[in-house]
Amino acid sequence: MSDLTRPTAADSFWWPRTVTPWVRGLAVASLLTNSLLILTGGLVRLTGSGLGCPTWPRCSPDSWTNTQEMGIHGIIEFGNRLLTFVLAVVAVLMFLSVMRMFRSHPKLFWLALALGVGIPLQAVVGGITVLVGLHPLMVGVHYLISAAMISLSTLLVLNTRRESLSAVALEQRPGQLRSSRTAVRVLAVLVGVLSSVILYLGTLVTGTGVHAGDDSSARLAFNSVDITRAHAVPVYLLTFTVVAGIVLCLVKQLPRVLRNAYLIMAGIIVAQGLVGYYQYFNHVPVPAVALHMVLSAVLIWGATRVVSFSFYLAQDQHEHAAPVDFSTVSDDDAAVQPVR
Repeated sequence: MSDLTRPTAADSFWWPRTVTPWVRGLAVASLLTNSLLILTGGLVRLTGSGLGCPTWPRCSPDSWTNTQEMGIHGIIEFGNRLLTFVLAVVAVLMFLSVMRMFRSHPKLFWLALALGVGIPLQAVVGGITVLVGLHPLMVGVHYLISAAMISLSTLLVLNTRRESLSAVALEQRPGQLRSSRTAVRVLAVLVGVLSSVILYLGTLVTGTGVHAGDDSSARLAFNSVDITRAHAVPVYLLTFTVVAGIVLCLVKQLPRVLRNAYLIMAGIIVAQGLVGYYQYFNHVPVPAVALHMVLSAVLIWGATRVVSFSFYLAQDQHEHAAPVDFSTVSDDDAAVQPVR
């Protein structure tokens, strides 16, 4: 496999002019750390540690860190706050790594900038959430910001690979969808919209349920059965949409990368559905809820890939801002996927 943009003498490790393995690695780190935030935030809620640090930005009125008197809840909540600093370090390194690519790779620059802005926004919203006593609507906003950052991180990973690895650029090159473009785009929009609705309704289900994050926290006044059923409706619609996408890919022999993205999405939905039904019929045990939250991050990743591939492949070649030169692609690379 050959690279489209090899490091040059003008490149430095920290702020290169081309998309190097360091840049791709930071993009993956952004995705992993933002996904981890959903897990640690879930553990805060599931262990009743939401007010383990009862103030913000300090952990207590007299201390920036948790104290021994706060016990395990203080450790868990302060640990979740510390992850924000890890996210900030990764975001700063990511932005520095693409700073000199503003003209050559503007998409990478703006994605990295958006992630960098998202971290202080997330921290402030987290602080407000603590100050309002973990009101479930604010907790939902806190989660949805994390979801948006996972989606942005996924796009960053996809674009760093597209713009630096010749085999990936060849497999995902624009202009491959000579038919069914409208159908592919419509299905992609449905996947994106339905996934967003599922995530939003999921926050309402959580805000109605038993895992409040703290015994004193308010709950939403929905009937738990009714809001859970409402949450299931877009899940069924997303399932039908993904099945339709798989059928379209097979019947029209659409590019393999899009078909695989839909198949992965189908697997995620099945796994998430099984865990969801298990927790519903078993009184929402903590391990199942934690796994459900982790799979929600995976769902965001999968849906973003489907949408990104669908619209990128559906472009005309001349619409692509930076035409790819495949003259350096090896014979093995060229066998990746023929144009259909």
